[in-house]
Amino acid sequence: MFPSMLSRSGCLRVTRVLQSYLDGEVDDTTSAIVAQHLEECRRCGLEASTYRTIKAAITQAGHDAAPVDQDAVARLRSFAHHLAEPRG
Repeated sequence: MFPSMLSRSGCLRVTRVLQSYLDGEVDDTTSAIVAQHLEECRRCGLEASTYRTIKAAITQAGHDAAPVDQDAVARLRSFAHHLAEPRG
């Protein structure tokens, strides 16, 4: 599944399953291969570390979260719709 793990294609293959790996949703073989790649590849290891940090922050924020500002949500939706409008 992951030939030449330190090649660019190896990194791309790991990137495709990284989120599933971090969520514990891959089989044991894939998990072992990805874990080894993350130990050997600095770039992918840093990416995984970043995802873990973000996930931990989101989890922590969920416990301490303030009420949702509905006006801010409406502004964000409006902005997103504006971005999605075709330009002509």
